[in-house]
Amino acid sequence: MSTGSDPAVRRRRRRRRAAWIVGILLIAAVAAFLTLRGRGGPAATEIVAEPLEQGRFVRETTGSGVVEAVRERALAFASGGTVADVPVEEGDAVAAGEVLVRLDTAELERSLASTRSSLASARAELERTVAQLRVDRLDAASAVAQAEDRLLQAQADLRAREGDLSRAERLFELGAASRDEVQNARDARDTAARAVDQAELALESAQERLANQESLAEAQRSSAEARVAGLETDLANLQERLDDAELTAPFDGVVARLTVEPGDPAGTQPVVTVADPSELRVRASFDENRASELAVGQPADIVPDANTRLRLAATVQRLAPVAEREGGSAQVDAILAFDEEPGAEAAVRPGYTVTARVRVAEIDDALRMPLEAITESDEGAAYVYRVAPAGEPGRGTAERVEVAPLDRNATVSALDPAVSDLGEGDLIAVVGLERIEDGDPVHFPPLDGGDDGAGP
Repeated sequence: MSTGSDPAVRRRRRRRRAAWIVGILLIAAVAAFLTLRGRGGPAATEIVAEPLEQGRFVRETTGSGVVEAVRERALAFASGGTVADVPVEEGDAVAAGEVLVRLDTAELERSLASTRSSLASARAELERTVAQLRVDRLDAASAVAQAEDRLLQAQADLRAREGDLSRAERLFELGAASRDEVQNARDARDTAARAVDQAELALESAQERLANQESLAEAQRSSAEARVAGLETDLANLQERLDDAELTAPFDGVVARLTVEPGDPAGTQPVVTVADPSELRVRASFDENRASELAVGQPADIVPDANTRLRLAATVQRLAPVAEREGGSAQVDAILAFDEEPGAEAAVRPGYTVTARVRVAEIDDALRMPLEAITESDEGAAYVYRVAPAGEPGRGTAERVEVAPLDRNATVSALDPAVSDLGEGDLIAVVGLERIEDGDPVHFPPLDGGDDGAGP
């Protein structure tokens, strides 16, 4: 690759161009006069020429970003309270599970003890209720059994009395029994029938009491169980609140932010943030006019604002599917992953502002030409002026050459060396183009290193 590709060399050349433009205007008249007197021919036009460089061409899209930790967690309490203890400070290294902030739990512990006592009492009451209901059911079931036995006895007595009445009526027909004996047997049968009716009613009543007792027992048991379940829920909630009264580190890292001290009230907003500085990434925003060519997987350079000489290799990892409006334009957010985690010498930390330079187009082998060297005709054709050396140092002839750029960035246009009439080292006019035409003699200052323009 030509030494002209050195950025420092290109910067020096750009600075000289500005000075040369002013100088050229001042010496143009003198040069023309001397040329006419010395040669008797047309005056050479003062220009600035640079040699073409061949090498790698890059077009970039830039955005502003912030370094952030891949793993960062803002921690908050589930419910409010008063901060009792903060055993860490911002910047402290912490291990996973280490306590960061602790709330005052005295009132919670009292409520927890009271709820435990109430739960124990409710459980004992449930056991007593279940035992009493078991006894009551046994009593009701026993009453049903007794009523069934009395009904069976009454039914057996009725059958016996009906048999006695039948015998008395047959004996009366035979003249072996009196009418009074028949009537007495009939009265006994009727009494036995009424006893059966009463026994049936008693059995129905006992069965209904048993059914009612079972329904009542179910309701009483459900009520006692519901009270136990409610207290168990209260106890679990209180225990959870007690557990939540401590914020612990979710992973190994450092305390990035801490907003409370002992005695401060704490709500449900984050009070401490833990970050893992061992794995970093960049979140960058690109203007909508620059974001159209962004794609996942594109390479990039991260330039920290604190050290603009530093270049950290990265890759576009994710693009936001929706642009965010900011003022009159839209911004597209992108996440860029470092190809290698920055070491200590890079001094990049979460929160640092950076510039993300994403390479959206690259050509490995191209002729690189300054944009100011290209002129576009009214017909849309692009051309440059190649300077053919005239043999005398700093002098030559302008030759118009049409070009078809492959791509361009903010300062350089890329040409395909395989199809271009130009080549590496060819001198191209970059200043004074408006004063020359095809075939005009030109004069130009010597190049770096004493090059007089006679050839590459």
